[in-house]
Formats: sequence, C-alpha cells, structure tokens
Amino acid sequence: MQAAFEEPVRPSADSEAGPSSLEGAQSLETAMVVARVGPEVVLEGDLLTPSALAWLAKVSPGLKPEQVRELRLQICKQVINQHVESMIVFVDACRTIPEDRLPEIEKKVNEAFDQQQLPRLVKDAGVANAAEYDQLLRSRGQSLDRIRKTFFERALAQQWIQQKVTSDKEIPHADMIAWYENHLADYEFPARARFEQLAVKVTPQRPRAEAWNMLAAMGNDVLEGKPFADIARSRSEGLMASSGGGYDWTNKGSLASKVLDEAVFTLPVGQLSAILDDGGVLHIVRVIERVEAGRTPFLEAQVGIRETLQGERRKKEMDDYLAKLKDRTPVWTIFDDERTGPAQTAGRDRPPIR
Repeated sequence: MQAAFEEPVRPSADSEAGPSSLEGAQSLETAMVVARVGPEVVLEGDLLTPSALAWLAKVSPGLKPEQVRELRLQICKQVINQHVESMIVFVDACRTIPEDRLPEIEKKVNEAFDQQQLPRLVKDAGVANAAEYDQLLRSRGQSLDRIRKTFFERALAQQWIQQKVTSDKEIPHADMIAWYENHLADYEFPARARFEQLAVKVTPQRPRAEAWNMLAAMGNDVLEGKPFADIARSRSEGLMASSGGGYDWTNKGSLASKVLDEAVFTLPVGQLSAILDDGGVLHIVRVIERVEAGRTPFLEAQVGIRETLQGERRKKEMDDYLAKLKDRTPVWTIFDDERTGPAQTAGRDRPPIR
C-alpha cells in the first residue's frame, strides 16, 4: 500500500533545549480533538505535521500566546477538509472489512512502513535509530506511533479508493470523437519556424548606408560558403549573435519586428533573405525549418483525449462515492460554526478521546 507522507522536520537545537513544561504544553495542544469522523477522533497533532511545527517555532518568537494559537488553528483549518475526506474513506473501509482482518492488515502496513519509510526518515532526520527519531518527534508534540497510525489510515484509505473507484471501462470511440469536435480550438496550432539572423544597428555614429554595407558583406560571405554561425558570432549585432544567430522554434506573430516576422514565415526554407530594413536595425535571415499552421489530427490526439475522459470519469466516480459516504458518516469539526469561533466550539460538546 502506498500513502502520501510528509517527512518530519528535525527541530533546531534551541527548540530541543527548551524546558519540559514547554514540551508538555505542546503535547496537550496536539492532543486536542479537532474533528470526529464517525467513530474516529482526529487530534490537532494529526494535522500539525512536524514541518508545520518547525515553521511555528521559527515564527513564534515575539508573538503573544493567543497569536501562536491562532496560527495553529489556521494551519488546521487549511488541511482539515482533505484529512476528513481521507478519514471518511478509512471509516468506510473499517466498516466493510471484517474486524478480525484489520489487525493483520495494520501489521502488514506497519511492516512496510518500518522497512521502506522509517529508515529514510531516520536518515533524513540525522539521528541514529528509531528510538532517537521517536524522541525527536516527541520533543515537538508528535510521536512515531502517531506517524505510523496516520500512515496506516492513509494507506488503507488509498487502497480502498482504488477498489471502489476503478474506472476501467473502455472509453467509447464515439465519445472521444465528440470530445475532439467540441474542443477543436484546443488542437489548433500556429505556424512556427526556426531561423538564423544577422543584424547591424543603425546609430548616429553609423549611418544607414554604412550599416547596409556591413550587413551586405556578411551576407556575401554566407553566400560564398562561410559558416553562418561563425559570421554571426564575430560580426552580427543581433540578440542571438553570441550563440551563432540561431532562433529556436518561434510562433508566427510572436516576433516584435513585423518585418522580421513576415520574412520568417514567407521566405522559402534554406534561402537567404535580402536585407530587411526595420528602422533602427537591418536584418538578413535564413529559415532553417518551418511548420505551417494546422490542427492536430484526431488519430494523434485520441490518446490524450482518452486519458482526459478517463480522468473525468474517475473524478465523477470519486465525487459520487464520497457524497454517499458523507451522507452516512457523521462528521464534526471545531470549524463547523465559525460564528462562535474555533476556540469556543472546541470546548463545547467535545467528543471524548479514545
């Protein structure tokens, strides 16, 4: 089973050296009930990951206790909906899977966590073993047991979703054609080209006639067989001169110079242009490759269309599945009644901690 997992962040030396009373206060806060999903209780510590607590430790100095408390609640508020949805699926799995099988499943998930996840977490935290890692977590009001528990809940929820939301039916060919015809604009593409440029600027110190002669000499050298890129690097004043004067794929209409844009998209491929006068700059260009404007044919687009339609189908199945679960699973959070404020709601009718 796979589960998304946020790696704990090792607290700083200053925070580790704090008094035990502070650690006790952190543990009490993270043990506060913030939601209940069916029979399952969600604690503040389930939402405040070690990295979130590390961030709080950095921004808390100088803040009043009530300001720090508000920051903690704001973090919980941002992530609680996603966590609750995962717990709704977890509750449905526990409701359906025979009770005598759950311990075996949890044991296997924990073994996978200990073998695949824990060694990396211990290494990244810079500690020697799991015991030290657990101690590190507890200094921030977290624990390895809680990390395992969260991993198991998410892993079982994801595995359960994969069984309930399959979307393995083939997308009808007619549906893909209909999608393509209704989104033709998405498959249209403009003309584009790759080209080379030589340029000379007209300045008060360099009259137009002199600039013209300089550029004409460069063009003649190219016609005589000298490498375009070498001439561009040594004598051109264009934007791409240092890299040989070459421009990668450029869409029609994207060039600032209308004179240059017109030449690039009308000049025969491989042919050197005449001198193009763009006011303050004179140009010579040569088109290396060009693709005319067109539309991606259905045969090339159908793989992406199939994936899009399958994604839409999966999303609908997921939304329908979650809607059914929400109808049958009671959910309470401390943010249900914003008018009374999270802190007051938390102290009223708080469910017991199992």
